Amino acid sequence: MSYLRLKIVHSIGLSLLIALYTASSFSATLPNFKSSYYVNAFGVELGKATHQFQCQQTDCTLVSRAKPSGFAAMFFSDSSIETIQLKQSKDALTWLSYHKLGISKKDGKTTKKHTTMKRDESNNQVIFIEKNRTWPIQTNTFDIMSISYAIQYFKLNQHSLKALELHIQDSNFQEKLIFKTIDQPEKLEFKFSNRSFNALKYVFESQKSRIELWLLPDHSYFPGKIRLINKKEDKTITLTLSELPKIL
Repeated sequence: MSYLRLKIVHSIGLSLLIALYTASSFSATLPNFKSSYYVNAFGVELGKATHQFQCQQTDCTLVSRAKPSGFAAMFFSDSSIETIQLKQSKDALTWLSYHKLGISKKDGKTTKKHTTMKRDESNNQVIFIEKNRTWPIQTNTFDIMSISYAIQYFKLNQHSLKALELHIQDSNFQEKLIFKTIDQPEKLEFKFSNRSFNALKYVFESQKSRIELWLLPDHSYFPGKIRLINKKEDKTITLTLSELPKIL
């Protein structure tokens, strides 16, 4: 082999190694964490919701617990536990299932309602168990609770959000989400701190939903504020961090 050919082969090999190293250096996964948010629903402060995310190898569970507290507890008694199963690797974050246990109390009676959606790979569909309703599996499908952390995952891994195909899965519908705002710099203020925090704002919506999300770039793009808007019913729920997340 001539010196020129050896040099070309060496250059190609070096370029491939650099490309592989660069790709791997950008790979990241969501850490195990626990966080809490103030919840404002329909203009009323309801109390706090706690989120906990834990993984065993690639199998991950996100749990949200919400219950009215303080003055709001005198008028609102409904509470909920949402459990989402995800599979996470350095290459992908895949939604597997969603379960919500809603608990309501009225006239001394307690009523429990279950909502379960599961990804059925064998039949290439998402199943709403309680209603026996199905939708096709779409690229990057997430429920309303997990989608903010999915965006965090994509930012950590430097995915192009402009080119990202994203879908929202609800028990009543499945829709494609379109980004309206990406990486808009803003400042956020929280009750737990006297200083403002750097944030990046994202707005994405479908026919029925609009989601406004603020990520904290100085804290691994963790969601600092989440606003969920039901466009059809004109209802808004806003979650704002009550303290910085704890890494477990």
